[in-house]
Amino acid sequence: MKRLLLSSFFLLTVLFAKAQDYYFTNLYGGEWQTNPSELPNYRISNTQTTTGWVLDTNWWGGIKFNTHGAIKLKSLWGTVYVSESGSIGINTENPSKTLDVFGDFRVKSNDNYFSYNGVGTIELKDNNQGSGGRALLHDINNVLTLNYNNDFSGGTKIGNTFLVKGDNAALQGKFEAKEIKVTLTPTADFVFEENYDLPKLEEVEKHIKEKKHLPEIASAKEMEQEGVNVGEFQIKLLQKIEELTLYTIEQNKKIKELSLHNLEQDRHIKELESKINKN
Repeated sequence: MKRLLLSSFFLLTVLFAKAQDYYFTNLYGGEWQTNPSELPNYRISNTQTTTGWVLDTNWWGGIKFNTHGAIKLKSLWGTVYVSESGSIGINTENPSKTLDVFGDFRVKSNDNYFSYNGVGTIELKDNNQGSGGRALLHDINNVLTLNYNNDFSGGTKIGNTFLVKGDNAALQGKFEAKEIKVTLTPTADFVFEENYDLPKLEEVEKHIKEKKHLPEIASAKEMEQEGVNVGEFQIKLLQKIEELTLYTIEQNKKIKELSLHNLEQDRHIKELESKINKN
């Protein structure tokens, strides 16, 4: 009987809503048109918007709605769906997560926000980080790109020390890795070509005495001021190692020749000693 009474009461309220607002002292009470103070607390009416007339309700203490099935709120432009398990889907009636959004979305607090445009771009904006502090992440050909734009002149900033801009990266701090691969050509194998002009050791010695560093290798002062290109520096070091190898090979040949010469002299000396002893 109580359910029937409530249903009838709600229907009559909606039918007369266009003409007048109705005020209630409680959920089951009657009309109190002479008590306008109830207006902010309980109201079932209608309001005209740009898209037409809509239901306008206000109920003190909130609304409690229990059901053992799913809840579906559908408009002409979208759907809010609550599954039986409690997952919420926006524009999807098959949410696979606690909150599943099909399309773009934005979470905003004042002028700071986190947004996704629905096609692969995530934008983070924090006005507390400079005049336009924000990060834009998007996927181009399955490669994640992060653009950073605040008081800096662009690029990607990770932490306080790592900045990527265009094809270049700068790190003010320690870099540690299990393996680093540097691809740079040409390598230093040209040292082993037959037409390579191997510097004479006398020239290398003179250069070291005058410059205090190896030929074609930057001085310590230049390295401190301009830094070191790791790839180029490794090739230069390899070139010097290969030159040193050639020097070592050449010295080894001379040592062998000297050894053979000494052996030959020893043989002659022994022959002379043998002749002298016989006489």
